[in-house]
Amino acid sequence: MHLLLVLRRYSTSMILSIFSLLIIAGCSGGGSAGGAQPSQSSISLSTKTITASASTSAAAPTASLQISVTNPPANAVYVGYTNTSNGIASVQVTAVSPTTSNVSVFFKAPAQLGTGTYTDTLDIAVCYDTSCAQPVSNSPQHVNVSYTVTAGATSAATPVLSTMTPPSVTAGGAAFTLVVNGTGFVAQSQLQWGGVAKPTTYISPKQVSVQLAATDIVLAGTHTVMVTNAVVAGGASNVLNFTVSAPVALSLTSVSPSQVKVGSPAFVMTAQGTGFTTTSTLRWNGGARATQYISPTKVIAQITAGDIAALATANIDIVDTTPVGTSAALPVAVVAVSKDATALQLNAQHTGVINFNSLSLPLGSKWSVNLGGTPSYALTGAGNVFVTVNLAAGGTQLRALDQASGATVWGPISIPGVANASYDGNTVFVLSNVIGSPGLMQAYVAATGALLWSTTLTGQTSFSSPPTAENGMVYAVGAGTGGTVYAVRQANGTIAWTAPVANGDSSAPTVSADGLYVSYPCQTYDFRPSTGESIWQDNTGCAGSGGATPALTNGVLYAPNGFGTYNGSTINAASGLLVSTFVADNMPALGTTSGYFLQSGILRGLTLSNNAVQWSFSGDGKLVTSPLVVNQYVFVGSSAGNVYAVNSTTGLQAWSMNVGAAIPSGAGWGARMPISGLTAGNGLLLVPAGNTLTAYTLSTTP
Repeated sequence: MHLLLVLRRYSTSMILSIFSLLIIAGCSGGGSAGGAQPSQSSISLSTKTITASASTSAAAPTASLQISVTNPPANAVYVGYTNTSNGIASVQVTAVSPTTSNVSVFFKAPAQLGTGTYTDTLDIAVCYDTSCAQPVSNSPQHVNVSYTVTAGATSAATPVLSTMTPPSVTAGGAAFTLVVNGTGFVAQSQLQWGGVAKPTTYISPKQVSVQLAATDIVLAGTHTVMVTNAVVAGGASNVLNFTVSAPVALSLTSVSPSQVKVGSPAFVMTAQGTGFTTTSTLRWNGGARATQYISPTKVIAQITAGDIAALATANIDIVDTTPVGTSAALPVAVVAVSKDATALQLNAQHTGVINFNSLSLPLGSKWSVNLGGTPSYALTGAGNVFVTVNLAAGGTQLRALDQASGATVWGPISIPGVANASYDGNTVFVLSNVIGSPGLMQAYVAATGALLWSTTLTGQTSFSSPPTAENGMVYAVGAGTGGTVYAVRQANGTIAWTAPVANGDSSAPTVSADGLYVSYPCQTYDFRPSTGESIWQDNTGCAGSGGATPALTNGVLYAPNGFGTYNGSTINAASGLLVSTFVADNMPALGTTSGYFLQSGILRGLTLSNNAVQWSFSGDGKLVTSPLVVNQYVFVGSSAGNVYAVNSTTGLQAWSMNVGAAIPSGAGWGARMPISGLTAGNGLLLVPAGNTLTAYTLSTTP
């Protein structure tokens, strides 16, 4: 006969895990489990009680017992065990003869456990099969294990303290757990805080902790911390000094946004300053708003739609109860919705919707200017029309035209590579790029064309989408190695923050009071505009190149997150949860209850709540531009040079003009700078076609 020891693991109702198996076979070779088994097979243990002891200064002890198998079958039996691990570190089974095995029990280090008695159960089973479906008649056998650790010379020695976590706190804070690290701790160790003994939790010979109350740190100062082992004849430790710092003065240094458009949806305001605590509350004109503590320098608060329902200037401050204080206030302006075109698809939300005080359809153009190259979408502001012009010979020009006559006010200013622009705060921001080089962001005074600043956007080498300027920042996205979102301060051109994205192509940032959104194949991101913190990310599990610009209305983001078309998902802008889907050739125009989508070359009015088609308009069969909504009309252009006005309620044609050249398509999937498109701003409809920009007067009192 011979022995074969096999290491294996399995689970049954009797034996939770088998770590070693003893296979007993005849001398002629090993048999297999199964077959008829003798009913008289049984096991016996040399003992069913194991006791061990050691002092905390001693090495870990061991113990053993012997398993004997009576009347084993001719083929094999399987021996296994399971144990609890209060004091047991490990168990080992070793075969010593064809019918016996030794079981060695190894205990945990006494210094690791600390003084006390640790009880365990060791269960030993012998079975005819590997799954232990056929145990022998008196199996399993239970062994009771008791392990006593007593205080030794080391545990009674003087403990030594090294570090504390946290090392300090601010006066007036909340209760917290102080963890002390060192050596020589025992179960009876007691921490003293400023000479006062505190209930102490023993963690290990190298760590103890104590719960300190808010009343322990009311005042600033230094508190002594030491640990004593006096109850086991040990000494007191060295002393560490714990600092309770004076609270940082409560101050409010900035809020974002610092202005918001009247009638906008509810939003989350970000407040930055110093001295914030978990009891800090942001107030809007003296009224507390639901506030979330982020850090000692930042809180966020929910501002309601009712707060911004009327034009006003609100005072924002922070109040606190621990410590008691009130910051100085900062103003937030609730401003009128702009009558200017400030970005791609009219505004920073890219809704394609604008309302003038009055509107009448023109009998002819107001002016038409040949710009010597292909004009982009136009912007309006400060009485001017701003346009970037892509030159056939390469490069770009920036021009400012008089809104009344089309005459050049300033420029042309040469811009390297391809470019598009955005407008905010009487400033024109131009993003340009030469492929393979960093992006270039430049700011020009709207009235004069004077250069304010120029900033290089390093880290990426392909900038394919226009910039978006809003609330004191101008945002851009670059690609090359992954993608990067850039936030540049409008005042001086310094980079406020950057954030990584998976792609970075063809998606102009969409910006609201509390969100910055970009969309790529199967990826949509939302960042906090002031800080770049990630609010949410929607990932549908695929990847790819390209992208398109999302649009935002009524708290719903229209994210073109598919691949190859502008079709995509509607997403709750606050939570990132999927709402529905949409179909479009390019960027839609999105009103309050209705949206206007070019779908397979047909303009359709849809009910936004359910995508029900209200009407369809085909025009000349060559519609290509993103639609715009101005008051009660939807404007759309064709590649045959026709521009149409359609009644937004009925879909009936109300007006058309031909500009004499093909009108470029709108910003759809994979659109890259330079991007063109229809614009409406400050009473004008602006139509780029060929090398010309044509203006039509829609309102003399916008």
